[in-house]
Amino acid sequence: MDNTGTSTPGTLAKFHLGLAADGTSCAMVFIDDQQHSIACIAGFAYLEGFITSLTQAAAELARRRAALVEDDEAEEATTTRSGAINVASSNFRMCDEDGTILGSLVGEGGQVVGIRMRADVANEMTRNMLRTARAVSTC
Repeated sequence: MDNTGTSTPGTLAKFHLGLAADGTSCAMVFIDDQQHSIACIAGFAYLEGFITSLTQAAAELARRRAALVEDDEAEEATTTRSGAINVASSNFRMCDEDGTILGSLVGEGGQVVGIRMRADVANEMTRNMLRTARAVSTC
């Protein structure tokens, strides 16, 4: 509690996720910068909804960051790259419902961009990326 007697949220410092042995639920623990923690148990549907909400929030944060960067760069008379991020990692999975590929791209600055694409688009993107990339090593 702060001086006014109200509880103020802390800054998320750590997050832990553990899966149950039977695969039907998971445990999530959130720890703030003051070492306060909240733990909860979630089933698959709740976890998937939570991840979707986080992805949407991250996409909105990335959009707002890009808008700020674009505004700053416009003031400095430099060109932008349409909000492009330097991708540091990615994660993808197949959607059981419709066969699309769901995932996210994570930028070096922590930006997260949610991705949903058809399998044929993923194949085309992979082909185009492989054609563009330089060979890492030669045999």
